[in-house]
Amino acid sequence: MNKILTTICLCALLLISGITFAACGEKTQPQTYTITLPTSIDYTIHADKDVAEAGQIITLTITLTNTELVLDNVLANDTICEKNSDGTYFFTMPAENVNITVQTSQIQEVLSTNFVWLDDDNLYTITQSGEGTFDWYTRDINITFANKQGMSIVKNTITSSNQNTIPNEAITFTPVTDNDIHGASGSNQIVKGVIEINPFQINPGTTYLTMEFINGNNTIGSSNRGTLIVKITVVPYGELTLDTVKEELVIDLFSEMQYSTGDTFCLRLSDNDYVDGSANPRYVDYVLKMESIRKLTLEFDYILGHSYSISLVEGDTYPEINVGYIQEFIFENSIESGDEESQYTGYYNGNLMYMDANDKVTINAERNSALEE
Repeated sequence: MNKILTTICLCALLLISGITFAACGEKTQPQTYTITLPTSIDYTIHADKDVAEAGQIITLTITLTNTELVLDNVLANDTICEKNSDGTYFFTMPAENVNITVQTSQIQEVLSTNFVWLDDDNLYTITQSGEGTFDWYTRDINITFANKQGMSIVKNTITSSNQNTIPNEAITFTPVTDNDIHGASGSNQIVKGVIEINPFQINPGTTYLTMEFINGNNTIGSSNRGTLIVKITVVPYGELTLDTVKEELVIDLFSEMQYSTGDTFCLRLSDNDYVDGSANPRYVDYVLKMESIRKLTLEFDYILGHSYSISLVEGDTYPEINVGYIQEFIFENSIESGDEESQYTGYYNGNLMYMDANDKVTINAERNSALEE
């Protein structure tokens, strides 16, 4: 009986031991941790893993959908993620669950640095191409460089925050040398630049252009580099309206001219700085009657910063004539005078020049000698 009990106990011990050994031989599952991503209307975010073990590399792809923002930092819990060369971010998974935080801020315009600045007369609302747009037309943004003697090379990088509105491939930079401006007497020093935007490749919307320029002859020091950031708005062709003010133009006809009160004239005012795609016309024709004081007076919408060419013919319509055919025009060798208060001559070589707001420009007109023949 004791032998039987001993045998049973031994078998039980062996059985228990066998179970114990089998349990020790099994592989345990590694601990995994979760990755929680934020949601936002300003960006999209994707992680290459939803859960991960400690020590694994996690890659994050973030795309801004709000073109008014710039991406500052990406955090995994309290640790700043590093950035890959392709623009993605990554971090090493800790032994804990991770919450991702995306930090953004409003893009701030930079219009001037001590190395390069944007010209005052630039238009930052531009139009797409349309009827009347030629292949060589571009939407230009002009910049000026600080005087850097010997700067013959400018390195540049220009990027658009909204590739749908203005793709990078629609942007071209052209340096302008002193020689380009002053001819043979100038040097090859780069003094200005033109950022050209192809209107055939852009779409309505807004974007920020970030433009980095570096002196290629001397890259050392902050005074030899500068970054400009400017907001550009693209509107459909014909929907750009330029700022105007009311101006008065007076044509004072000399008494030697054989005209009488009530005689009719047609005056064409042509915009020499016409902006392709703007709602403002290239030229406007006005029908005027001579006053008893031998003057023709016109109030018109003057586009700030523009100059105009003026032509005047007898009758109430403007003739469609070939360029250079002047027999129909009334004035030549005009005597110029401007508003006394501004002391600015508003008319020169057939052009109504740039004026200040509320200028009054009087043109003392002589009769075209060709009409006497």
